[in-house]
Amino acid sequence: MQLPDFANVKLDNEIPVHLLNVGSQDLVRLQFSIPAGSIYQKQSLLAYFTNKMLKEGSSKYSAAQIAEKMDFYGAYFDVHSGRDYAYFTLFCLNKYLDPILEIIADILAHPLWPEKELQIIIQQEKQAFQIRNTKPKTISFRKFHQELFGEKHPYGSMASLSDYDQIKKEDLQAFFEVYYQPKNWHIFVSGKTSLATFDILNRHLGRLSSASVHLPESEIPKIGNKTADYFVERKDALQTALKMGELSISRKHEDYPIFSLAQTILGGFFGSRLMQNIREDKGYTYGIHSGIHHFKKASVFLISSEVGAKYADKALSEVKNELLRLRQEEVPESELQLVKNYIAGSLLKSLNGPFALGDMMRMLHENNLSKDYFTNYISAIQEASAKDIERIANKYLHEKDMISVLVGSKITEER
Repeated sequence: MQLPDFANVKLDNEIPVHLLNVGSQDLVRLQFSIPAGSIYQKQSLLAYFTNKMLKEGSSKYSAAQIAEKMDFYGAYFDVHSGRDYAYFTLFCLNKYLDPILEIIADILAHPLWPEKELQIIIQQEKQAFQIRNTKPKTISFRKFHQELFGEKHPYGSMASLSDYDQIKKEDLQAFFEVYYQPKNWHIFVSGKTSLATFDILNRHLGRLSSASVHLPESEIPKIGNKTADYFVERKDALQTALKMGELSISRKHEDYPIFSLAQTILGGFFGSRLMQNIREDKGYTYGIHSGIHHFKKASVFLISSEVGAKYADKALSEVKNELLRLRQEEVPESELQLVKNYIAGSLLKSLNGPFALGDMMRMLHENNLSKDYFTNYISAIQEASAKDIERIANKYLHEKDMISVLVGSKITEER
């Protein structure tokens, strides 16, 4: 399973560009991957609002003018900020790439930071934050990561309501000046591309000045594997949110393909054991799943669900039973083959289309993985035996090593 060839080139100012020429429609997507996520901030929410404010105007264009021009050209752009990276994504027709990039270059080089719009966005985000944090699902997510990493760890720290009031325009500008230097960017281009695409990129983005900034290394404290069970009471909750997991291995680890297979059997698809037991057989939930979540400097195995409040303890007990069964009983060959086929089919589906391929190209780069990674991954899964699953489950999937969090109403007669 090999990805199409993609070209790695540089603009005149040394910005790396990764070009993937696939697709039949005259459409292109540009993704700017910028190491400006929350792990680099010294103040909560700085990375998020810096990224968010890129849509609010530039030195040449107001937010309204940008929106009007994007509508005129049938283009679309969006921003997103995570723990490790900030992203700026543009979709447009190739024939309009030239005038659109003139606007985008000004946005990324000279954002406007209008005070009025900033205050409006802060108030909107505060309201959304307050609503989100009444939900057991959100509370359990926050509690799980705080306990797993520690509240002061870059991957465990969570914003509070008061943090929104500390956001200042000057702080966003200062964060931008350090972390959004063009030489820190990687631009991933997918769709129907050509030499003309690169020429247009170079004309508008290759002229941007950029200081030779050594990106400050984020301080990532050593993470100790912590285990504990937590219950957070929410008396008005109809359902209890369940989170259970631990630190895990990265995509680069030699055991990762078989671990991925084992966790998929456990809870990684609709026909998984957790779904069959806790949803189909017991009726405790509408859905339960497991997965592996990757950051740049850590990976997390996580089981997640929302269950009927009176079944919370029973559901948690059944999760532990399924972990034990995976360690003690060989997976039947029919089940093993079913999941292998599911993983291969899902991967093929995820590589369907130019933009999905572009996402994979970016993922390989950000994780320093080789182009043949997926070929080797599928090969290792197809060769895995039931004994291999049992071995990996015994190595990595022990409930005694995990943190569990329940958030919901405490119904004593069921506990």
